[in-house]
Amino acid sequence: MRLFATFLLALFCHSGFTQSSNGYSSEANVITIPVVVHVLHSASSNISDGQILSQINALNTNFNGENADINKVPAVFRKVAGVANIRFVLAKVDPGGRATTGITRTKSAREMWTNDDKVKDPAFGGVAPWDPGSYLNIWVCNMIPGLLGYASAPGSPADKDGVVIKMSIFGATGAGSFGLGRTAVHEVGHWLNLKHLWGDRECGSDEVDDTPQQRTYNQGSPAFPRIGTGCSAANPHGDMFMNFMDFTNDASMMMFTQGQVKRMRSLFDAGGMRKSILSSKALGEPYVVAPPTAASNNVVVSVPAQGVAAPSAKLFPNPATDRITISSEHERSITGSTFSIHSADGRVVQSGLVSSNNFSLNISSFRRGIYFVRIGEDAGKQVIRFIKQ
Repeated sequence: MRLFATFLLALFCHSGFTQSSNGYSSEANVITIPVVVHVLHSASSNISDGQILSQINALNTNFNGENADINKVPAVFRKVAGVANIRFVLAKVDPGGRATTGITRTKSAREMWTNDDKVKDPAFGGVAPWDPGSYLNIWVCNMIPGLLGYASAPGSPADKDGVVIKMSIFGATGAGSFGLGRTAVHEVGHWLNLKHLWGDRECGSDEVDDTPQQRTYNQGSPAFPRIGTGCSAANPHGDMFMNFMDFTNDASMMMFTQGQVKRMRSLFDAGGMRKSILSSKALGEPYVVAPPTAASNNVVVSVPAQGVAAPSAKLFPNPATDRITISSEHERSITGSTFSIHSADGRVVQSGLVSSNNFSLNISSFRRGIYFVRIGEDAGKQVIRFIKQ
């Protein structure tokens, strides 16, 4: 989590190295992460596509040592500076297989958001995440004073997974103390399993060997060397306040270390918590929508990006853990209609006939994630999205 230091809240939380063109150590294989940006705006506040693209560019330059100011890293720390070789690209295909810009926009009556995850919950005017096994979800919204952003760590519940950033500092605006898009760099670092340098407690550990232990956060624009906050003689050069995982102003942070790079990239190794993103279809071609057949369960459902078609049926609870109930209170009966449940990648995981206008289904064996219930066929079909916790 990144906050104005004067408004601190409780804090949350391989391949070999090669030499990059700028001389800093770099991982060899490029990891590409599809991104979807969910903009929640009011009538008076919004953000342009251009500013969103500037933030994607800021993520790419800063994660890959392409930021011009990386040469300002003091020589004593320069030898451990790392280049992640992680690239961020706006998604081209949504979870339903349709073409997308990688940007969703939702007008919400709520003017201000905090770090309670309601921005991710449609029941509170938020937007549910796209499948976190295939996308990095970023929510952009107006946030309470003092809070710049927060992120979920790997292994968080699927319906909470992603990064939330304050709208006024999203993108490289060049304005103010946080105008270089580095709050998002910091928060995506958390999403990739990096901790604050002080381990969120006095003289704590960030579990990375090449970042000097420090007593607490730094703020503003410190001068090097920043001596006096270290926790032992093993920190003779002072704090690495220019690291993206401290709390300094954007212009004062400019590097990740090789150890931090290894920690982030390990998420994509076999068994790693972000491994599935490497097989995401989000950067391919839109799928061809096809009905189910006896020969194949590989079905892609056409689903509106923000949820469902004009409803004649309702699904609850949502999110759900063990069972879902689908009911219709309208004149048009759904009894006798076909239904099928599809995973986010288009596979049919359950199907059958609707037995009544109020029927329940057991989903306890489903993996956590986003699913779609299709009721009926062709022009009369309805699709309802739900989250399995």
